[in-house]
Amino acid sequence: MPTMESRQNFVEISEIPSSTKSSPAMELSFSATVSSLVPWIVLEIENMIENLDITTCLAIIGVLFVGALYLIHVIALCYGIFHLHKVNEPDATLPGVSIIKPIMGTDENLEINLTSFFTAEYHQFELIFCFHSPEDVAVPVVKALIERYPDVDSTICFQEHEIGFNPKINNMNPGYLVAKYPLIMISDSTIFMRPDGILDLAKRIMSHEKLGLITQIPYCMDRVGKANCFEQVFFGTSHSKIYLAGNFLGFNCPTGMSSIFKKAALEECGGMAAFKDYMAEDYFLGKNLAARGYKSGISNQPALQNSAATTFTSFANRVGRWAKLRIAMMPQVILVEPLQDCFPAGIIMAFSVYYLFDFNIPMTIFLNFLFWIFLDYMIMRVMQNGPLTMSLIQFIGFWFLREFSSPVIFIKALMEPSVRWRNNIFNVKWGGKIRDRISC
Repeated sequence: MPTMESRQNFVEISEIPSSTKSSPAMELSFSATVSSLVPWIVLEIENMIENLDITTCLAIIGVLFVGALYLIHVIALCYGIFHLHKVNEPDATLPGVSIIKPIMGTDENLEINLTSFFTAEYHQFELIFCFHSPEDVAVPVVKALIERYPDVDSTICFQEHEIGFNPKINNMNPGYLVAKYPLIMISDSTIFMRPDGILDLAKRIMSHEKLGLITQIPYCMDRVGKANCFEQVFFGTSHSKIYLAGNFLGFNCPTGMSSIFKKAALEECGGMAAFKDYMAEDYFLGKNLAARGYKSGISNQPALQNSAATTFTSFANRVGRWAKLRIAMMPQVILVEPLQDCFPAGIIMAFSVYYLFDFNIPMTIFLNFLFWIFLDYMIMRVMQNGPLTMSLIQFIGFWFLREFSSPVIFIKALMEPSVRWRNNIFNVKWGGKIRDRISC
């Protein structure tokens, strides 16, 4: 009996492989089936391409274009959550920082803003205040602060002569020439700096050998007044969204209002004087550094703008000036920029998906609006690092105002290409170089 059972088991086991002997044939059959399908698939794709009309192509492009704008929202939100508002521990091994403060005129918040630099928590820095002339009304404010904080290394520089068309470069170049530390920070007079802000910038730029420029994303201090709230919504939504996504994707998008760079890297580009005839010197600084293998990035803290003189008119003029510069530097934005806001993008998406999939147009526009305003609100909360100081109703109202005013500002920028800044009118050539300057 044991012998019979053993033989029976042997027979059963030996029959198992025999049932799989057809496996190679099945594999060949499957491969043959796939091979026969490939020409059919290719033929169908070719037929689809041949039968594409212009309207279908435009609809597909519309879906891809607006889809990319949705992706920018998502990237900006995720990158902001991951990157912003990190805690910085003091590091005495970081190099010294020379902080250049170009100043022209004053307002009620100037002393508060400058004081935030005198009281900064960084182990080695100097403050260099740059003026066009000794008669500037802000000179007494700066001198009083220097007397109040005698332990802070401070210097006042006055512009002796012009080296080019750009008045900001003319203003800052004397300060740059006397700067003694390897890290140079440029900070506008309207910027309020958190105690660890300089530490954050220095630590970020020294984190990688090839980092040549670090920018603080422009945002705003919490201030009362409708114009200030409107400005905060602009910088907390559409503006910060582009900066966050752009830096994640590796695009050149620095801002000159608050940034730090390695002096050795700038010297490779020819020093600050190399940008004397460019209106958007920050953009071309980043572009020149990139051409030499350096990278740019953003700090972990946003730049807190704290001007006391913000009005709806001054804001519109400021944003319009930036639009004129973008048009001069990159003419292709004329085709894209008017379409990248919520409602133009929603209309493009609505008619595209209606043509391709027969989806309801009003419903698409409404869903586009909900997605856009929700992501904008969340991005602004990330920039704020907490709840907004304005109510949800106020946010929605200012958000609508920004969306509807944006095309008006852009059209005005197209109709009046000359750039008015301070007491000058600039005519900018294609490529971003200043052609001439008229004092007014």
